[in-house]
Amino acid sequence: MSIKTKSAFVTLTLLLSAGCETQQFVEPGSIPVTARPERLFLQQLRPDSVMVKWRGAGEQACYTRYENIQLFEKCMPAVHEPGVGGGHKYALLTGLRPETRYYYTVHGAGDPQQFFRTAPRTGTVPADGNIHIFVVGDSGTATEFRPARDGGPAVPMYPGEAAKVRDGLLVYNAGAGNEPVDLMLLLGDNAYPTGSDSQWQGAFFDIFPDIVNKTVVWPTIGNHEMGGDFVNLFGGVTVGGVSTSSDPASYDDLDESTVENGMPYLDIFSLPRGGEAGGTPSGTEQYYSFDYGIVHVVSLDSQLSARDAEQRGRMHDWLDRDLTANRLPWTVIIFHHPPYSRGSHNSDSAAVSRVLIDQPMVDMRVEFTSLFEKHGVDVILGGHSHSYERSWYLRSHTGDADTFDSHVHTILGEDGTPVSGRGDQVFQKHDGSGNKVVYVVAGSSGHVSLGRGKLDHPAHSTFPDGRHGLEKKGSVVLDINETELKAVFIDDAGAVQDQFRILQ
Repeated sequence: MSIKTKSAFVTLTLLLSAGCETQQFVEPGSIPVTARPERLFLQQLRPDSVMVKWRGAGEQACYTRYENIQLFEKCMPAVHEPGVGGGHKYALLTGLRPETRYYYTVHGAGDPQQFFRTAPRTGTVPADGNIHIFVVGDSGTATEFRPARDGGPAVPMYPGEAAKVRDGLLVYNAGAGNEPVDLMLLLGDNAYPTGSDSQWQGAFFDIFPDIVNKTVVWPTIGNHEMGGDFVNLFGGVTVGGVSTSSDPASYDDLDESTVENGMPYLDIFSLPRGGEAGGTPSGTEQYYSFDYGIVHVVSLDSQLSARDAEQRGRMHDWLDRDLTANRLPWTVIIFHHPPYSRGSHNSDSAAVSRVLIDQPMVDMRVEFTSLFEKHGVDVILGGHSHSYERSWYLRSHTGDADTFDSHVHTILGEDGTPVSGRGDQVFQKHDGSGNKVVYVVAGSSGHVSLGRGKLDHPAHSTFPDGRHGLEKKGSVVLDINETELKAVFIDDAGAVQDQFRILQ
């Protein structure tokens, strides 16, 4: 939506210009479009501030607030960031009120007004009673091309697939009251094949421009965020997503030679290493946490930090401290490599030993799942496998698939089978059986593939065809209120294909 969605009336705006105050009538949507920023998105949204980030034209960001019958405008100068692709600019808008809609512009860019809504006060439920979260994994396929042959152009591998998933969300939302998205979570591999700056533009910012300019984006690192590792000598193709390095400075994209500051992911996003948005300071942008109302969200780094035992230990210890300090009723964690999967990637130890890029799937399961349970984490979301899988209500399962025992590792219903979380078989968080976690694999936001996978991991819930997953493109929506967390998997037509509920 644009500012034109406001009713077409003349509003009174107080403009601060060149140090003096003037009054001017502004027709919403009437600001001429001359040179839009190349990308415009929101970071580090809090109850009292937000970071507006962009690249291209514009040297200040201005926001308006409604007071009595006037709209007061305040402008903040752009802070320039050097780095990959010419750097970004950002402006930190402060002094805001919780849970309030603000309209903003990037002045000097000719961009129409956009809007955002500040977060509710930490620990409080939003006025509408619900937190609405949009989740995409492995959505970055718009920039994947087959190499040109015989002098012809490169051919898109998955034309329009990610855009269809986006449109599926819009269809679903339209049928569910058009509730605004409060948070957008990225599960990694959101720019294929090597996570270059230009691929982020084409695979993410060009796909979701009217979401990310109104909704704060919180990402995690996938294997394709770490560039290319070698060249296929037979086809001359840069192969992305195969790095096993734990050092972000080792990022390399053989197709783009101007890499100044390591991986573009860390240049593009401004993430809270110092606890700026709540949570315990991590000291790194590779993993972090934040609070939004009654939800605590953690982004772990299963691509870099997880590949080095010492770094993985530091991340584990930080997570323990962060979750110990957390007092919010709901906790959601995102990272790229799922601990349980038999889709296009297999989390079993023997399979991982043959595919070294999958080692974090084992390490995160063996070393972190007990920590999730210890602290009562509710949902873990990952990508990597290009399908949809969703677990039973799991506990104490750290082994391979053949060690899974539903009588030990799940909550059983009266018929002796695992409770599904669907319909009347809701998950009860406080049922006296200890802490349990639901694991979601949502790596089909750009395309679907199974490889040799059979979607037969027994830790995951079954579907009508008997398999433990769905071979469908889509995204996940979380709706969280004071007493319930509801998750739905939506296909690219906007239809609900799976859902589960957790009750407090």
